[in-house]
Amino acid sequence: MTMTKTYTNEIKIVGLVLLAKLIILALIPLTGDEAYFIKWATHLSSGYYDHPPMVGWLIYLMSFISDDIIFFRLFSFMAAITVAFSIYNIAKLYINENKAYFIFLLFLVSPVDILMSLFTNDIPLVLFGTLGTQFFLYSLKKKQTVRYALLAGLFLGAAFLSKYFSVFLFISLFVFSITVYKTKSIKTLLIAMPIVLLAIAQNMYFNYNCCWNNIMFNFFARTESHYNFETFLNFLLNLVYVVTPWAFWFLYKSRKNFVKDELLILVSLILGVMFLVFFTVSLKNLMGIHWFILFIPYIFLLFAYLDDEYLYKLFKYNAIFTAMHIVILLSVLTALHLLPNSVFKSSYFYEDAVLSSNMKETCEVLDTKYGDKKLFSTGYTNAAMFNYYCKKDMPMIFSNSVFGRMDDKLVDIRTLSNTNFYIFNNREIQSKEYESVCNDVEVETFRVEDALFYVAECQGFNYDKYKTHYLNIQQKKFYDIPDFLPQGKCYFNDRYYESTK
Repeated sequence: MTMTKTYTNEIKIVGLVLLAKLIILALIPLTGDEAYFIKWATHLSSGYYDHPPMVGWLIYLMSFISDDIIFFRLFSFMAAITVAFSIYNIAKLYINENKAYFIFLLFLVSPVDILMSLFTNDIPLVLFGTLGTQFFLYSLKKKQTVRYALLAGLFLGAAFLSKYFSVFLFISLFVFSITVYKTKSIKTLLIAMPIVLLAIAQNMYFNYNCCWNNIMFNFFARTESHYNFETFLNFLLNLVYVVTPWAFWFLYKSRKNFVKDELLILVSLILGVMFLVFFTVSLKNLMGIHWFILFIPYIFLLFAYLDDEYLYKLFKYNAIFTAMHIVILLSVLTALHLLPNSVFKSSYFYEDAVLSSNMKETCEVLDTKYGDKKLFSTGYTNAAMFNYYCKKDMPMIFSNSVFGRMDDKLVDIRTLSNTNFYIFNNREIQSKEYESVCNDVEVETFRVEDALFYVAECQGFNYDKYKTHYLNIQQKKFYDIPDFLPQGKCYFNDRYYESTK
């Protein structure tokens, strides 16, 4: 109660930010990634092509209540508040409660909170990772070690089943526990580690029986073959943008406060490992903001060392910066909802705008004309959006992209041999694109709000030619499993190549 009275104005500002965030998540159109993860849930599995399965499992469970995207995003909304509260609980172990509470408010008024609006696999990653860290520390510092260690193991295991980045957090926590708490940490490690290892074993068992999908995607297919310093600069700029430049400046100005204590050792280990790994990765891969969202809470824990003067300034500046984001986002989103799509007719993205805002009418047209036909898409975004709005599958075909290859498992291309099927696209379809694998190609068009959409009929599909032009490339890029990985089942190689070796 005392804290809420002390920070009355700050709480009001946070309340306004959270209200704006609710409006934003209600206005943002469904994104391709979100639709793709929803597609995971409609095909419940022990794992998926791109990442471990947690986000798909969560959406599946939530869909028993509602399958509306706004409802799914409420998980992200509550996750951000929970992460902030977890930062508060961790900070309380090392600093006074008032300052810890202010850092809780600071997180919720910062740009990173607005960025945590969409429901992707990064949300359960940061949620479970932060909670896992909190209970891991509780098990080391408080009584009831067994209960807290069990919770730590469960949340850290759930973090691993969200995304592989959690491994770097595990390494940091392990090193921290054995260097700071030494033998006292053995009980915690013996309880938490088997649960985490069980989650890892589940994922490895899935991978062993599914072409090592997650390993191939994350460590081979997505890796560039050359080093590029520009991608590292992009990583630094993204990090500075999310944390804000003035936050780093205030940390520098408060450097005298950085005494070697337990909190600094913890945060230094976690952020040190993060920076080392991401520095290496960023030299070969372009990294988005979502790559390092797991580690943002630990940067906020660094703010425990700020002088009070700078901490209050940081809150003020972040509130202003976040307000700028809110004004821009709400202006753009409101305009998109109020203005007719015809305003954007001259734009290259007009078809995308219509497809995004009026997918239901597109579904009706496609269902009327091709409801009893086999209909495919050439990209995973359209396929996933169709799956969500039309409540039926539109698998991906004719794509050698590394992303969204879930349909490789769901569709046996051999069954299409010598048959006719249809291909939908919101970009112009050139017949010659498919003539190499179809005996004949006929392109039809239809309009929704004067946006032109294309459907090509592939007549007499030639499986052998498709294998040459597409499957062979895909096998080499995505399913050529290295010798050092034990060879288990692989739906792709077993189906099309009998054996890879």
